[in-house]
Order: sequence, then C-alpha cells, then structure tokens
Amino acid sequence: MSGPCAGRFRPLSVPRDTRPIVKFTGEFGAAIDQHLRDAADGRWDTPVGILIDPQNPESIAHWVYKSINPLVRGAKLPGTDVEALLEPFMHNRFELLPEGFTIETEVSMSASGDLMATPGLDGARDRLFLDVDDLIFGADISYANLESTLTEAALGPTEFSAGKTPMINLTPDQYETVVSHRGRKFDVLHLANNHILDCGEEGVQTTLARLKQDGIAQVGVNQTEGDALMPRITELAGLRIGWVAHTFSVNFKPFPDGKPWIVNMTAFHLVPDPDIRPILAQIKACREAGCDLVIAAMHWGMEFELFPTSQQIDWAHQFAEAGADLVIGHHPHVPQPVEIYRLKRDPGCAVPILYSIGNLSTLLSHPAMVLSLVARIGLVKGRYRGKVETRIASLELTPVALVAEADRADEIVRLVPLAQLDRSVKAGSMRDYVDDVARFADLVIGDDWRGDALVSA
Repeated sequence: MSGPCAGRFRPLSVPRDTRPIVKFTGEFGAAIDQHLRDAADGRWDTPVGILIDPQNPESIAHWVYKSINPLVRGAKLPGTDVEALLEPFMHNRFELLPEGFTIETEVSMSASGDLMATPGLDGARDRLFLDVDDLIFGADISYANLESTLTEAALGPTEFSAGKTPMINLTPDQYETVVSHRGRKFDVLHLANNHILDCGEEGVQTTLARLKQDGIAQVGVNQTEGDALMPRITELAGLRIGWVAHTFSVNFKPFPDGKPWIVNMTAFHLVPDPDIRPILAQIKACREAGCDLVIAAMHWGMEFELFPTSQQIDWAHQFAEAGADLVIGHHPHVPQPVEIYRLKRDPGCAVPILYSIGNLSTLLSHPAMVLSLVARIGLVKGRYRGKVETRIASLELTPVALVAEADRADEIVRLVPLAQLDRSVKAGSMRDYVDDVARFADLVIGDDWRGDALVSA
C-alpha cells in the first residue's frame, strides 16, 4: 500500500487532549484552572511524583497538563537516572538466546496495548486491523488489554467530574470490531484495568459472558475467591504459560459486596509504598504449578509520561527475580522504552520488560497517543548446556498509529504501521502529523524501525 495510500489517511477527528472531558465546576474547577496556570512555568515538564487522587485538584490538573504536554523526560534521582538506564535498549529488535541454545519448540506471541471505544469504530469492522492483521493475529497467541467493558445498561458519555471518573464502554458491534478481524480473534484479553468496574458487577459479568461465548481467555478477573488464588495458565505446543495480571486501580469504584477479590489490584501510584507481595506470590504459584514461562502483565504507569517511574523499574526487577520471564505494561496511553533485564541470580537469562506499549485504539488524537507498539515475542523450549530450558528468545517492536480513512464521509479508524505511513505520506498536514508521531517513536525505541536493525542483548 506504499504508493496509492498516500492520501488515504488523516488524523482522527477526536479531541487532542483531555480538556473537553473534564467537567469540574465551582471551587474545585477553579483550583484545577489555577494549578494549570501555575504550571505554565514548566514545573510539570519533568516527573514530580504526584499520586493519583481524583479528590485532589492538583492531581487532576497534573493529568490534564500532561495530556496537553506529554512528558518526554525520565526521572533523575540520586542513584537513579531512568533515561540513562533505558537508553541502551532504545531499539526495536532483540535476539535474546545465549549462544549454544538449541531450539526444539517455538511459539510466537503478539502483545498489544489498550483497546478502547474510540469514535470511528462503528463501520470499522474488518477494517480496523487491515494493515496489521498478520502482525497481531498471525501469532500463535495474541494478547491485548480490553480497556472498555460491555454492559446491558445505556452507555453514558466519557466525562470526568466531581464524584464521577470517566466511563469507557463498548457496544456489542464495537466489541466485535476491536477483538477480531475476518474470523481471527485475540486469544487472551487483560481485564484487570481501571475501567473494569465502570458498570459494576453487571459490566464484569456481561463482559465475561461474551468472552466465554467467543472462546477468548481473560486474565485479571476472578469468578470466585478460589480463582483469585489459582494460576491462570495457557497451554500451547507443550508449553505451559502462566499469567499474573494486576491493575493499579478500578477508578475508585466500589468492589461488589463481599467480592474484594473480583479484580486483581495492587495500588501502584495511589499510595507511596504499595504491597506487591500478592504479585510475587502469584508468580511463585505459577512456578509451583509447573509453568514453563510466567508473564506478569501490569496495568500501571503514569498517564502521558513517556518514561516509567523509578518505582516501576524496581517493581519490575522484583517480578523478574521472583520468576517472571516477561513483563508487559499498559495504561499510560503512550508507549515507553523497554528494558532487557539481566537476572542477578542468572545474568545469562534476559527478561524483557515492556513498561508501556501504549494504546491500540485511543480516545485522543495527540501524536503521542495515537502511537502504540505491537510486540512480537518468540517463546522457545530447547536445550542449553545439557538441560531442558524454556526462554524468551526474541522481541520485535512495531510502532503503529491509529488514523482515519480520508476518503470516507464518516469516521472509519485504521491501525497502520508507522513505517508504512512514513514511506507513503509525502506532503501536507498529514505529513507533518506523521512526523510528529515518528518523533515520539524515535524517543522510546530509537529510529531502527525505519530500517532493519537487529540488537543482541
């Protein structure tokens, strides 16, 4: 599609930032506005560690500010320089097996970020994934975060006001658009996210019922208290893959009476020192259940920041040392750099940490927020130094952008590889927009995506 598609796409016709959905009034709204005026001095252009709190006008103002001006710097603290730590891994392809490893079984996996009810899904059935179909659904296991729930109730507007955090819900037709393409579907969907309780237990059960009907596995939500303690396992080609899925929040919605276990939640970014022991225990349970590989999937991170926090780096390292072979993150609505972490207990073993792979479908049109990373991961079983081992063999990151089809009167959204847009869009405002998206991709994974570089880590 490199030649003819040059004029076929345009930016999304949705708000660029969060200001249109913020509906606070009175003294609280005035306090938000004052914090935003104060921030004009640049005080929020670097990470400041403000905890997420919808009762605090400074927290809301900080969130709005970053949606207008995404943070492109990482924290620099005594003994911790996030940018310097991650700079060696700003590439898009990694080969991770040690020399001498003999592969006997190989499985491919794709990992994608947030699926949200973006305007333009209506009419996009079997079109949304046209340009990324095989990249996502051609893997043996395809995974994404379903950021929007189904509900039998009437869908309300996505607004943020006093006592009401934004709700994101899907119609059945929109759901089919984001989870499938021409008969192929995601295999595993992550439900432990901050919107899972938007419609209470009814929304949870309606979503679970539809996933069961469609044969799609889910991670992060539990039907019973016993389920919360049991490893979630995917079996494929003789491999047992364990999942540990948590969210930082449920947007302060109440848990159903007597069911605090219904969603796996660890209060990242809500309290200074969250208890991560349940995550470590679940990783251990997967290992004790005989899992060959363990994936820790976290809905976490500070929104609109293009680097993880120093705390996240510490937590991810603890997950790896506890037995996680791969860490996948989403929620910030922008992509962040990856890290190839070498275990202290076994420096020859590499654990990829994907701090945030961004949105797959988005509610905002800022160039940083239409950008996401689709990860293709190689999982292998074989022999190394006379022993049978299972490892993450490779990682490839493809930047993709959510855009609209330009030759349609109605808004139809499409996911397009950024390299394809970069080659085909020649001039005009869309060229400027693609250049802006590309600058954010360069920031988090370098510019290898424009060519064909390969890194051994």
